[in-house]
Amino acid sequence: MSKFIMSLGDVAYEILQLEAARRYITVQELLRAVIIPEWVEQNPPAQKILGPRLAPPLIRS
Repeated sequence: MSKFIMSLGDVAYEILQLEAARRYITVQELLRAVIIPEWVEQNPPAQKILGPRLAPPLIRS
């Protein structure tokens, strides 16, 4: 499983903290259940954007 570290400025964290409190969840739960899934939905993986890595052969046998 891939892992990552995220760092937020104070203002951004306060906004997330307020939104999490409004939903009665933690900031970590908000990130995992709401923020990250929405981001993934709006930002397709690079493979879909770039297409296949290898071009089809120019000469067919």
